[in-house]
Amino acid sequence: MFNQACMACHATGAAGAPISGNAEQWAPHIEKGMETLYDHAINGFNAMPPKGGHATLSDDEVKAAVDHMVAESQ
Repeated sequence: MFNQACMACHATGAAGAPISGNAEQWAPHIEKGMETLYDHAINGFNAMPPKGGHATLSDDEVKAAVDHMVAESQ
């Protein structure tokens, strides 16, 4: 799922997205808590569209992608 919906921005830093695996970039986001990260990923935040622009993804799929990026970035 990460490769399909998130990688375009979270692997390159496009539009200011924190790069997956970069603990320094992710730290301030992780500090906001998982519920906030889930909300932002599902509903959109700043330049990120809801569900990364893939509206057909379930909330659980989006949460799994967030979990993956956070785990890679701690």
